Amino acid sequence: MEITLTNFLWIIVVALPISLGGMLLLRKRLGLEYLRNNHEVSDPMVAVMGMLFAILLGFVLANSMDRFEQARTTVRDEAGAVGDIVRLSAGLPSAVGVRVYNKSLRYVDSVIDDDWKSMRADKLSEKTQVVFSELWSECVHYSPQTQGESNIHQAMLEAMKVASECRRTRTAQLTYHIPQNLWIVVLLGAFTTVVFTYFLAVENVKVKIFMTSVVTLVIGLNIYMLCGYDAPYSGDICISPAPFEAIRTVFKPLPEPAN
Repeated sequence: MEITLTNFLWIIVVALPISLGGMLLLRKRLGLEYLRNNHEVSDPMVAVMGMLFAILLGFVLANSMDRFEQARTTVRDEAGAVGDIVRLSAGLPSAVGVRVYNKSLRYVDSVIDDDWKSMRADKLSEKTQVVFSELWSECVHYSPQTQGESNIHQAMLEAMKVASECRRTRTAQLTYHIPQNLWIVVLLGAFTTVVFTYFLAVENVKVKIFMTSVVTLVIGLNIYMLCGYDAPYSGDICISPAPFEAIRTVFKPLPEPAN
């Protein structure tokens, strides 16, 4: 399931009645007087549980946000390297320069149209990989004839190296997810935190319902953010191919020279 706010709101809509039902059932079984008599123990325990869960969730969320920003940087650097290749192609002889130029733009188009769709399923497009291999081949097999062409060729290979490294990094980033065991810890922490709020001795049942609902909603939204940042290329919280789209907007394919 793709991580969207709409999907998570539906989950929260289901979770809220369960959370409130558990609170009302416990309140009815134990009674307000029992809860009031034990508030000296329950209040500090609720505070400790809330603090421990907040620290855990904060560290996990911060780590996911850091990986999200690294993924954003990878996309920006890759697009920048491809943009350099497009510009450097102008310094090559006409026939070779146009081929490199057009294959660079084909790669940009394939990244936007194919890669980004495939990355929603945690994989890269094979079609895009073929186009990238063709671009590599075009750059590697070109033999410069002058010192100026040699300098341009060297810069182009450096740019291809950066683009290749970024593409490999994107592949690896698709497999970087929060471990299943850590998800179990987070979800158990969320459940325990909500349950511990049941033991707060609040006389007005409407106020207690409001408090429990807010705690459930806030925890649910934080877990939504955690899921979103954990999957940087899909869902509502995702990295867009904007750097590549900027290249496609600025540069247009050139007609191939006649043989």
